[in-house]
Amino acid sequence: MSATITRVDLPSTRTEIYRKGDGPTLLLIQGGGTGKRAWYPIIDRLADRVNCVAFDNRGVGHGADIGDSLTIHDLAGDAAELIEWLGEGPVHVAGVSLGGMIAMRLASERPDLVKSLTLHSTSAQRNGRGQDAADFRMRILDLELPVDMLRRYVALWSEGSAGLTWDIPEDVVNTERFDPHNYRMQLGAVRGHHMSAEELGRITSPTLITVGSDDILTTPEDAKHLWRSIPDARLVTVEGGGHGYYIADPDLVALLQAGWVAQHSKAG
Repeated sequence: MSATITRVDLPSTRTEIYRKGDGPTLLLIQGGGTGKRAWYPIIDRLADRVNCVAFDNRGVGHGADIGDSLTIHDLAGDAAELIEWLGEGPVHVAGVSLGGMIAMRLASERPDLVKSLTLHSTSAQRNGRGQDAADFRMRILDLELPVDMLRRYVALWSEGSAGLTWDIPEDVVNTERFDPHNYRMQLGAVRGHHMSAEELGRITSPTLITVGSDDILTTPEDAKHLWRSIPDARLVTVEGGGHGYYIADPDLVALLQAGWVAQHSKAG
């Protein structure tokens, strides 16, 4: 099955989308520092059942450069504009890590655009370890290391499993471009992210939450908070999984994702 790549100019930004598959439309939102390519292994496993659309957030891949500030609200607005550009809303939406933060903000502020929601390895609130990790990454950027080294460092964090390894999939390492300023702005958006229980309670789409049992960045407790706060939510804990379990086990993620989309694509 062939894929298409399209450059898109939106009212607030520009991006590039990768589209592959037949079936209900699923918008995939990637985590910090990596572009749409990180979704490709999962898309390959979904394309016979789902029309997958992945795109580059601001600051990665072929997304627009980031100015002097960036918030999760801004990125959720970009996603809303893309759904409207597609003209297929409401669509199914899935996000991982930073992408999950964007997805939950989108679902809270524009429920009319979201048919179902999946939140992988993400959080609605600051936690100690996640905040420490963001601060540490900021300090790494301050060292002004060579860009190639920073790119692999970002990929290492994206993998994020309990047993960290330098054997990282090339689709994660090859982010097509890496700019320290853009990554710093994305980290700033993560550090400023917070959604109250009231905001989460405004999410009306059925929501699947997944978390690795060994995730130390967005922890199982963070996932339970989401599960308790979002109406009609379900929680799946992946035993032995770390923050980047979706990279380590794309078969499992595709299985969960395909089932959730199918369950909530029935007429009526």
